[in-house]
Amino acid sequence: MPDRQVRLVHDVRFVSITTGHAREELRYPGITIHRIDGGAVVGETWIPFGPAPTYADDEALLTAWHAALDWSRSPTDSPST
Repeated sequence: MPDRQVRLVHDVRFVSITTGHAREELRYPGITIHRIDGGAVVGETWIPFGPAPTYADDEALLTAWHAALDWSRSPTDSPST
């Protein structure tokens, strides 16, 4: 198993806010990109998306995923062709 891994996980985050005398919970779906080194999570990036993901949502996910994959490569790996 490689020392560095990247995992994508569908995730939902919740934020509680107070509105007047009531407490409201907002739900935000997204994808968390975990950076794992030696079995431990060393970093994460969360990319939110709405009920109908847009082209911009897709581009943000692909950009973050690409950066995480670059991170996961060992300095001795040769570029893939």
